Amino acid sequence: MDIKQISYFMAVAQEGSFSRAAEKLEVSQPTLSMAVKKLEEELGAELFYSFNRRQNLTDEGLRLKEGAAKLLEVYQETIENVKLSDYVGSGAVTLGLSPLFGACFFGDLIPSFSAAYPNIKINMLEDGANKIDELVEKGEVDLAVTLNTERMASFASCHFSTQRNVALLHKKHPLANAKSITVADLKEDSFAIFNQDFILNRQIMSACHAAGFRPKIALLSSQWDFMVELVSRNRAVSILPKPVLDKHPDPNVVCVPLMDSMKYWDIVLAWNKQKYMSKSCRLFLDYVKENLPPDDF
Repeated sequence: MDIKQISYFMAVAQEGSFSRAAEKLEVSQPTLSMAVKKLEEELGAELFYSFNRRQNLTDEGLRLKEGAAKLLEVYQETIENVKLSDYVGSGAVTLGLSPLFGACFFGDLIPSFSAAYPNIKINMLEDGANKIDELVEKGEVDLAVTLNTERMASFASCHFSTQRNVALLHKKHPLANAKSITVADLKEDSFAIFNQDFILNRQIMSACHAAGFRPKIALLSSQWDFMVELVSRNRAVSILPKPVLDKHPDPNVVCVPLMDSMKYWDIVLAWNKQKYMSKSCRLFLDYVKENLPPDDF
């Protein structure tokens, strides 16, 4: 039994005639008669009997008509919903990113996208870039905002933003008024930085090693605001992208540009090229591309 057979059956039931039903459906009468006969054979019951020059429903036909009407209604609603979702956009998108990127770039973008596409739900999964990259590889997120590292060679990706890294110093720090510094200038300070789940941790540790020192760690955290709080209390220095302080300024904290390997962050949108990308995901990706944050060179 299939939808076409059910549709043919319902047309005969409504018209009371094979010829009128065939005309309505724009098929030949033999085709219609054969489809109904096959349906009767599958059900093991006669569905019509001829009386007074009209096709009338048997008891089995009446029961089938009742259920078939509901079935066709659900079928039609499903088809319309699929077409509607293709037009207006619906579904869900899982976005993986670090809390830092969420705070810097998506505070305005997500609400504006949701206003434009209210039927698409955005599920944000926040973690360190190392963990987010693993989720992309496993196909457990649809899109990710992450750093452009050698790992991107195995993903599909596009440019999101280039942002300047800065040293976050207390306003009374001896280097607070410097035009720029290097990581080596901070070798006597204690650092508040992201934990090992974040690529920035590895980058900072590598930069310090290249500068000839092992940094003193005051805080390892997954929360950028804890780092800013320690700097604000003059208990540590930190290294973060400049948009953090642009979006969330602190009167006790100043940003000093870095001039070595930590100078810039190259941020990308990435996704698993082996994973199917839904229409809602493509809509979100296109929307983000049209609303990229400005680069800061």
